[in-house]
Amino acid sequence: MKFIYTILALVFFFGTGLKAQNYVFRYNPYSGMNQDQLELALEQAHKMERSGKVWTAVGTGMMVAGSVMTFNGIQDLSFAESDNYGSFAAGLGILCAGAFPLGYGLIAWLTGNERVNMIEIELLSDRHAS
Repeated sequence: MKFIYTILALVFFFGTGLKAQNYVFRYNPYSGMNQDQLELALEQAHKMERSGKVWTAVGTGMMVAGSVMTFNGIQDLSFAESDNYGSFAAGLGILCAGAFPLGYGLIAWLTGNERVNMIEIELLSDRHAS
C-alpha cells in the first residue's frame, strides 16, 4: 500500500512541480498571424467547438439509449427467462460505440474553446487593435 501512496505522491509532485499548465499561457501559436489569418482561424476554431458540442450530445444520447436498451435486455433475460439476447447485445454495442463520439466531442469542444480564447486574446492585443 505504501508503494501506491508513493506513486501517487510522485505523480502529484511532478504534475505540480513542473508547472506544465503554464506553458499554454506563455506560448500563443497565433501571435505571428495577421488580421485576416486570425479571423479565418477564429472561424475554424468556432466550427471545431460547435462540432465538438454536437458530437458530445450524440455520444451522450447513444450512451443513454444503449444503457436503457441494455437494462431492458437484462430485465427480459432475467424475468422472461428467454434466450433472446438481441436487445441486450444491441444496447451493449450502442453503449460501447457511444464512447467514441463522446470522447471525440469532448476533446474537440475543449480544444476549440482553447483556440478561440487564444485567438481572441491575440485579436485584442495592441498589435491588431486598429
